[in-house]
Amino acid sequence: MVLGVLVNNMAIKAIIFDCFGVLVVAGHVLMHQDYPQFDDEFNGLQHQSDLGFITRQDFNESVARLTGLSVEEIELKYWSVNKFNQLTMDWVHELKMSGKYKIGMLSNISRDWMDVSLPVFEQQKLFDDVILSGDVRIAKPNPEIFRLMADKLAVQPNECVMIDDLSINIDGARLAGMQGIVYKNLDQARTEFDDLFGSVNA
Repeated sequence: MVLGVLVNNMAIKAIIFDCFGVLVVAGHVLMHQDYPQFDDEFNGLQHQSDLGFITRQDFNESVARLTGLSVEEIELKYWSVNKFNQLTMDWVHELKMSGKYKIGMLSNISRDWMDVSLPVFEQQKLFDDVILSGDVRIAKPNPEIFRLMADKLAVQPNECVMIDDLSINIDGARLAGMQGIVYKNLDQARTEFDDLFGSVNA
């Protein structure tokens, strides 16, 4: 049973996490560092992938054409180095086990990327629901995707806290009516979370 916690006279019933930059340290950051001359192209491909318009294979083949690397080299050098931010994952598990909140994950990514980066068993164990932009053809920071997340969790937007590493996405969450925390590192996020909730979660 989800209890919720009062913040500013509102019951917070759900905590929603971004994936890359929060739960997973993304290898694709290295790709931008190695090939800054292709930033615009990479960002365009990423946006198409996030909305589900191109597949993982399409993405890799396009990057291969730009960089001269093989698809196999791209997988090895950039995608296989994705890794869990284990301490943050442990915090998510702690929040889940408290029984106070529903836990959601909201990520700008397509399904074929997510199932490689965060296996289905992890999604099912930690999250009450997951929304991927590629499945719904809406991407953060569009406020509509945050409202959809709240609907999936059967709560109101003002009963949610969104945790994301991009301030523009938190702006979108706030436009949808949610509270928000810009994630920089675990200690900072936990401190802001505890400040938001007062001593309840200390």
